[in-house]
Amino acid sequence: MPGYKGHLVGGVAIYGLGLYALQSYNPTYATMAEWLLFALAGSLFPDIDIKSKGQKVFYRVVLLVFGILLIKGHFQLFILISVLSVVPMIVRHRGLFHKLWFVILFPGLVTLVLSAYFPAYATILLYDAAFFIAGAVSHLWLDVGLRRMLRF
Repeated sequence: MPGYKGHLVGGVAIYGLGLYALQSYNPTYATMAEWLLFALAGSLFPDIDIKSKGQKVFYRVVLLVFGILLIKGHFQLFILISVLSVVPMIVRHRGLFHKLWFVILFPGLVTLVLSAYFPAYATILLYDAAFFIAGAVSHLWLDVGLRRMLRF
């Protein structure tokens, strides 16, 4: 069971693999930095259900997103994120957030919703979600191993 530093290392490793796989895409340095941030965020994501670095980062990002949504007048999205941001506080550790189906489905659904609100960014959101999911899967793999991770 690695600590958050081990999970970050896993996120960096999976980022490197993803970057290698997408080398023909020829991303800019800014895009590569963006993907790294999403892979690292994903690698911390499964632990947002406990007091952790991942939870701190998660709620700081949520606060920033709340401010942007209020300024832009996206009240429905604000309400949806408000409701969803409570979930980590009501689930048990190594429960929902440590399920493979969840760490794939949840970011996928978020990507679909955001793509509907911001269709011009759909491709960018898809790549970001892929790196986030890869980081989250690396966390699960490090925490519970490949066999247990693949159990639904």
